[in-house]
Amino acid sequence: MVMSNLVHRQANVQVESNNKIIVNNLNKRLDEKKGRWAEELPFVLWADRTTSKVATGQTPYSLVFGMEEMIPSKVVIPIARYLLQNQEKNDKILFQDLDTIDELRDLAKIRIVAHQQRITKAYKKYKS
Repeated sequence: MVMSNLVHRQANVQVESNNKIIVNNLNKRLDEKKGRWAEELPFVLWADRTTSKVATGQTPYSLVFGMEEMIPSKVVIPIARYLLQNQEKNDKILFQDLDTIDELRDLAKIRIVAHQQRITKAYKKYKS
């Protein structure tokens, strides 16, 4: 779970929202396995971090690291995308991704603002 921030109230709301999503997803996975939440938590966190969010249009992983994640099963059972990579080629691609991460984050910020405006408009329409 994510720790709350006492200084920034909005951050607390976001943390609580994220925690609620994690708990709900854990509950869905624990129908018969009630006492095994600790074993299921890494899978739930991975799923949450690698799922595109509506507000940003990106995964949290890609916003942090500047590239899409590779599902572990694709490494264990290699696909062509993984097999055809060599270290030099991979380093070049990673370097290019680092150059574009700021642009990716800026686009995500724009999408968040647009998403918040849509929510505000819908809320005001609902209230009136």
